[in-house]
Amino acid sequence: MPTALTEAYREEERHIGRVVVVFCIIVVLAFLLMEVENDLLPFVDIDDPKGDIHRLLVAAIVIAVIWLLLHYIGGIFEKFTTPMVGSHARSRSIWKLITYVIWIIVLSVLAIGMIGETGSLVLSIGLIGAAVTFVLQQPLLNVLGWALISYRRIYRIGDRISIAGVKGYVLDVTTMHTELREFGEWMKGDTFTGRIIAVPNSVVFIQPVFNYTKDFPFVWDEIGNLVTYESDIEVAKDYMLESAKKVVGQMMEQNYERYRRKIEIRDLHQLLLREPELRMELADSGVNVYVLYFCPVELRRKIKSDITELIWSKFMADPRVGIAYPHVHLITDEQGG
Repeated sequence: MPTALTEAYREEERHIGRVVVVFCIIVVLAFLLMEVENDLLPFVDIDDPKGDIHRLLVAAIVIAVIWLLLHYIGGIFEKFTTPMVGSHARSRSIWKLITYVIWIIVLSVLAIGMIGETGSLVLSIGLIGAAVTFVLQQPLLNVLGWALISYRRIYRIGDRISIAGVKGYVLDVTTMHTELREFGEWMKGDTFTGRIIAVPNSVVFIQPVFNYTKDFPFVWDEIGNLVTYESDIEVAKDYMLESAKKVVGQMMEQNYERYRRKIEIRDLHQLLLREPELRMELADSGVNVYVLYFCPVELRRKIKSDITELIWSKFMADPRVGIAYPHVHLITDEQGG
């Protein structure tokens, strides 16, 4: 599973960090200029009778300093909590949630301080709220979607999901969108395409979300073969079952109890397989034989390929088994009647 923060993301955050440092220096210099302008720079006249510029500079300094602190503390937090929570992706997901809570508190305090008197606070909040709701409907839906994703744990960084017709690993979940490293699309199975997709968080309100790894990294799969009616069906069944057991039998046995404990409804326990099993159905030109199993989601295509290769080699080596395929039998009347 890919790490949540790739080298490209690290370089991007380092660049943003440098920009914030420069911005913080400029704001601090502006703040100091206002404090000493009467003594050192009498020719500079900064008219700020209500202190609005002063409060804006203070707010800018606070925001820049907090961003820098969170940026550098985040790396330390992820480093020390990853062994405790089990994965870097989960650690980063927790830190992202913490940072959003901190920013909500800080920005709320700064907003109240900027507005000033309590009497105008309610009116200001009402007017601002109405304007924001009208102008920023979609961004607000994205923020609400982020809140739902975080609260209900629909998915988190590192999960393998399908959303809005896109499949991929979750790289990041921001307040506006979810970034996925895409797999599938023009590639067969679950192979990566190389693209990174940004999906608006508001999608969770109107479209289903498929999470392959929310609580357990295993999925079900099956392999089917259409065997001719002339074949020895019992031999074909044995070959398919033996091939599946050789590839995933031990893995299924080792994870059976772990999987059983994850099933939410106890009535479903009886449907859980301890080892690969067969299913059959009749078709027009033969018998469909299926072998069912569960496997790690990221290895699904490879496991299916390995089992198929074993089945194919066994079928080709035994004339008692034939694979049905579309063909035409030409029957002639040798007697001429």
